[in-house]
Amino acid sequence: MLLARAPRVAADECGLVWADAHGFSGHGEAALAAELVELLGRRGVDGVRAGVAATPVAAQVAAMHGSARDPASALAIVPHGTDRAYVGLFPLSVLDPDPRLRPLLASIGVSTCAEFAALDRESIEVRLGSLAVPLWKFARADDPRLIFRPTPPEAPSASLDWVEYALKDPMRLLFVLNGLIDRVCATLASTGEGARELTAEFALTDRSAHTEVIRASRATVNRRTWLRLIRTRLEQAKLRAAVTGISLRASVIAEREAPQGDLFDRGLASSQATEDAVARLTEDQGSIVVAPGNSAHPLLDERTTWMPQSPAEAVRTAREPELSRYSAPPRPQLHLQLASVPAPITVEAGTRRDHIVPLRYRDDAGWHEIVSAAGPERVSGRAWDGVRSYAREYFRCINSEGTLVWIFRNATGRPTGTAPAAGGQWFLHGWWD
Repeated sequence: MLLARAPRVAADECGLVWADAHGFSGHGEAALAAELVELLGRRGVDGVRAGVAATPVAAQVAAMHGSARDPASALAIVPHGTDRAYVGLFPLSVLDPDPRLRPLLASIGVSTCAEFAALDRESIEVRLGSLAVPLWKFARADDPRLIFRPTPPEAPSASLDWVEYALKDPMRLLFVLNGLIDRVCATLASTGEGARELTAEFALTDRSAHTEVIRASRATVNRRTWLRLIRTRLEQAKLRAAVTGISLRASVIAEREAPQGDLFDRGLASSQATEDAVARLTEDQGSIVVAPGNSAHPLLDERTTWMPQSPAEAVRTAREPELSRYSAPPRPQLHLQLASVPAPITVEAGTRRDHIVPLRYRDDAGWHEIVSAAGPERVSGRAWDGVRSYAREYFRCINSEGTLVWIFRNATGRPTGTAPAAGGQWFLHGWWD
């Protein structure tokens, strides 16, 4: 309703409605305010008043308290260049000072905005403290508030249409997208930004449109990265008809991450070269996505192997819902963080019935007291094979820091993994978080 008259309109928590009149002449500003007052009156809003000024504080004072100077008019206009003088005509109470400042203002004999504005900033801070500085600025019609949000720049985009033929082959579509990606990424790189999400829209021969949203894990302008992600998405896309045009735009834009001191950190000066190298490695060597495969081996660290997986299969797996609509919602649970290699630790143990239990242990961070220890859970096998035989006693322990850890004693006396058993037959196998 109001936007049909004013280019921008905003409302604040105080119930004030702001209309942007930048670019209007003085007569145009007054005409716009009068039109808005009349429009709200026709909508049944009674007692509407408007103020026109160059600064927000002067316009607010004119709208809310201008009737004291001109009761017959519903519109108060502050001439350009006179905002401070206009605000100075009113008592300081119109600026709604903080209750903590009112006794201090009364003690120095200041009652009007003009008297308060005549003081210098240093004396304000010394006498009243920093809390009074914003009030002093308002009394001088110095209002830094941004009533309207800045208009965001148009998102970088590129498009290409053709009418002589139609395409449906993913590789030919990828050839077209390669040029569009290059243009969008070049525009983003010139502003120091990156895209977290690209939206590709395909115009089809049946006059419909097919949209694909491609997301990256971080903001980037690397063309190879986006080309790889879009290629994976095209392998999964099902187009109803052939394509006669493609438009690509950066739908989510963010600043690229700051350096953190890591060679592979995207924010370092070498980040672009590192990202290019990873993209080239992916193109040359194929899939580097792996998925866990579990066997029936009784030792957990020997049970899991990592199997190569194609990007298309990885995307399809990620899209499958973990729970059906009939299953119960997931419950919060602890996750075991398994160390890649069991870490040798020093343990002080005590006796409990027919076995020993750990009382405290020492790792790289120092000594940790064990509050509770459950176990042992004994795992053994291959007694006939002196090289690959194993015998372990596992304990689930809670240390004094409240962490649930998983430690075991190697009962064979042989090395475990790559960790030597000599002098340290106890190992930290993992923890839960």
